[in-house]
Amino acid sequence: MLQALRNQASSWLIKALLGLLILSFAVWGINDVFLGERDPVIITVGDVQMTRSQVNDEIRDEMNRLQPLFGGRLNRAEADRMGITDQVVENLVNRAAVNQGAADLGIVISDRMVARRIQSDPAFRNSRGEFDRTVFAQVLSRASMNEGFYVANLKRDLTASFINRAIGAAVTVPAAVVDPLVRFRAERRLARSVLVPTVPESAVGEPTDAEIQAYYKANSQRFMTPPLRDVSWTHLDPETLSAEIRVGEDRLKQAYEDRKEEFTTRDRRELDQVVFRTEAAAAEATKQVAAGKSLAEAAAAVDKNLKPVSLGWIERKDMLPELAEPVFALNKGDVSKPLKSALGWHIIAVKDAEVGRVRPFDEIKDQLRKDIATREATDTILTLTNKLEDALAAGAGLDEAARQINLRARRAEALDARGNDATGAAVENLPKGGAFLRTAFETPEGQDSALTEAQGGGFFILRVNKVTPPQLQPLDAVRDEVVKATRAEARAKATEARARAILEKITSGTTIDAVAKTEKLTVRTSPPFTRLTHDAESGLPASLMDQMFALKPGEGAVAEGNDGHVVAVLAEIKTPSEKEKTETANSLRDEMRQGITGDLFQQFVASLRGRYDVSVRTGLLRERQ
Repeated sequence: MLQALRNQASSWLIKALLGLLILSFAVWGINDVFLGERDPVIITVGDVQMTRSQVNDEIRDEMNRLQPLFGGRLNRAEADRMGITDQVVENLVNRAAVNQGAADLGIVISDRMVARRIQSDPAFRNSRGEFDRTVFAQVLSRASMNEGFYVANLKRDLTASFINRAIGAAVTVPAAVVDPLVRFRAERRLARSVLVPTVPESAVGEPTDAEIQAYYKANSQRFMTPPLRDVSWTHLDPETLSAEIRVGEDRLKQAYEDRKEEFTTRDRRELDQVVFRTEAAAAEATKQVAAGKSLAEAAAAVDKNLKPVSLGWIERKDMLPELAEPVFALNKGDVSKPLKSALGWHIIAVKDAEVGRVRPFDEIKDQLRKDIATREATDTILTLTNKLEDALAAGAGLDEAARQINLRARRAEALDARGNDATGAAVENLPKGGAFLRTAFETPEGQDSALTEAQGGGFFILRVNKVTPPQLQPLDAVRDEVVKATRAEARAKATEARARAILEKITSGTTIDAVAKTEKLTVRTSPPFTRLTHDAESGLPASLMDQMFALKPGEGAVAEGNDGHVVAVLAEIKTPSEKEKTETANSLRDEMRQGITGDLFQQFVASLRGRYDVSVRTGLLRERQ
């Protein structure tokens, strides 16, 4: 074959093919031909483009922001599954549309505007309340962000803010809209009430058979069996598969070497700092420290406006070079001598110190083994899902398809929507999360579900063999429950009757205090409450609070509470003062203006997205780089 090619190399056909090949390299670039796009564009909106690395940086920032909500365990796969990645991409598309629209409108955020915004941010000020570039750099470092990235994002945010303010400036809220809301929100009422406790069980007798039968029929929905499904399923679970994967010692050691940086902690110091303008001031503070004063006391002795700034935990690389070496030579509790930098004279106190270390292989090899096995199990699952779908498409039943890929099909003959069987016991080995149960109760009888992703990774597919609708349980099977409910209803009715008798006395002219004394109850006066006051604050049931705003002073109402029934009488209507009306009106006007502005801004963004060509290559985003 090679010789044949050599013999034909001089022919016009071979020369033409070689010419086309060379031309393709020239047009597309040899790197793209062999390596693909190094950093492909993921989002395009008009002339605005964002590459994969830029989008991944944004996703990483959002994940870091959300980590406290997930106990620091949120990873990229979970972010993808929960829609966090898609939401970030959606926000980036909107932001790109706004930036493109701003460019077309000639809106430009100057470097001077950005500088003023940074310098006015309290997060970047030192102990004297001045912008401090060192503090600025340290804050960005702790946020794992470089200056260029921060400035670029700030420019984009200022652009959106500028447009939002421009839209909001034209929004007015008419008094005809605000005034009724002020009256509704600001009006306060005050009630006096008594709690009529639920009568004891001894106050009601045993229900008769006729009463039990009547309650059973009137409340039959309470005594229905839950809807049940007879379900078969197979679960491709990475946790189960990873337990079967063996990882050799050599691979573990190689993984350890590859990830050693991840297991390395650097020397750190927790620092407080005071920056003095002059060497003389710093020297005086040093004398005060030597005399036994704290850094805060020494700084105040020199200048009452000076206070130490906490720098938090700092690594050597986070500090100015001229400060790093002397500071990291100190121990916990030490205070440095005056150290000079371009910013002034620093005195730094070491609150705590940690010595860096590399976690040894033996300490983390189990975690490495788990990581490698889980990664391989995930890859295996992708192959198995394809084989499972092929087997099902070829006509195999779920049991047979599972056997073909050496998996087990499980079955629950009676499964309810909470994951329990007919006896109320939890069904074992169900895939985690709500997706499985939701799918089981959405799939029609006699059909297979689609292959569905399970919580924690992996996939499942299920078949609903039979659907059993809810059925009324025989009275004999639930008699004890019916008797208990019948007695509870009788106690509630007896309590309500007593409460309404008390209310009748009050509306007939007897004061609530007199009735309470006769009935041996305690009168409680509520604090003034509005329609928006929580019932825990007013001490009245929410339904009773609502009734108070429909009554005149002296009128009363009854409502069920936690421990009985509450009888309340409207004692006073408090009209808001002019000051309260004004404050409420201003607050409402601001809320409504912000809401309307937000709605208009979203409409503006939607119109921009319709105006420009929008392209999102999500497939490339999820490729491993």
